[in-house]
Amino acid sequence: MLAITRAMCFAPLGAHRAVFFRCVSGTVDPRVILASRFGRHVGPRLAALAVLFVTALAFTPAFAADKHVVPDIRGESQPELRAGARLVRLPLTIHVATGADKVVFDLRRLNRAVWRANEALRASGIEVYVARVELLPDGFASIRHRRDRRRLATFAPPDGTVHVFLVGNLELGGALRADRSVRGLHWRYRGLLGKMRNREYLIVSNDAPATTFVHELGHLFGLEHDTSHQNLMCSCRQGPRQIFTLDQGRRMRSGALAFVARQR
Repeated sequence: MLAITRAMCFAPLGAHRAVFFRCVSGTVDPRVILASRFGRHVGPRLAALAVLFVTALAFTPAFAADKHVVPDIRGESQPELRAGARLVRLPLTIHVATGADKVVFDLRRLNRAVWRANEALRASGIEVYVARVELLPDGFASIRHRRDRRRLATFAPPDGTVHVFLVGNLELGGALRADRSVRGLHWRYRGLLGKMRNREYLIVSNDAPATTFVHELGHLFGLEHDTSHQNLMCSCRQGPRQIFTLDQGRRMRSGALAFVARQR
């Protein structure tokens, strides 16, 4: 019998296609997930894939070997969180697109992206962590039009977590412009419908580099694009290491606290 043992173990959630991460010690038999309402709803094959997904997420290394130690040519250091400052920890709800009974996003990319984000956010006193993983129904592997992005918002209620959608392909398409392939997106509802108020989320495509996720978090926390190729908010960022400036870090911290306030 295969069992999962970890400080953060996995337990089935009764809601549609969801697996919850709970911060309790213990051992969970993956067959519990297969026999749950989740497993009966999606079928044994896709439920088994979900078990493999969360198990691999737990034990995949954090790719710390990819860390580059190079001089900061912008002239601004990246200090550690100052003593006494409160760490702003934000839980992530990960929504994984599926198709043909398989997930369409390489989970190793997720693990690396979260590690890279925390490396860049640490000096600003911000940390993100995966709190929940949900499998999306079929039909969301490719996000191409405005209506697709609007449909995703129905899966992203203002519940105190940062909703992140992992998809196969992402394009910016609309009635008045041709499709344009992108790798990440921050979406926020700005209309008048009360049921959609405060809904916002991030999308990351399967071909996105590790810095895309933290770039979109920057937008979530209020940052605009930057023109320096070594800045994480530059669309054309390049080089061995990209950073946030100290001013960006201060604005992100304020933006993270504002996000928390909006979710209440």
